[in-house]
Amino acid sequence: GYLVKDGAITSPVRGATLIGKGAEVLLNIDRVGTAHCLGQGMCGSLSGSVPTNVGQPMIRVSQMTVGGRK
Repeated sequence: GYLVKDGAITSPVRGATLIGKGAEVLLNIDRVGTAHCLGQGMCGSLSGSVPTNVGQPMIRVSQMTVGGRK
């Protein structure tokens, strides 16, 4: 993600930990974009790996606890 200060994107955020429950985060989504982000990966188990895809629009979460080192 990115740090937003006074309404402007200032810098990327790295090494952060998002703290909370998934259902609470979903309740705090207040904007959904029209551009979609897509990603590819692999789902693996003892029986082997299967290629996977994931996609979602960009979202804005109005409130979330973020931890990490300064």
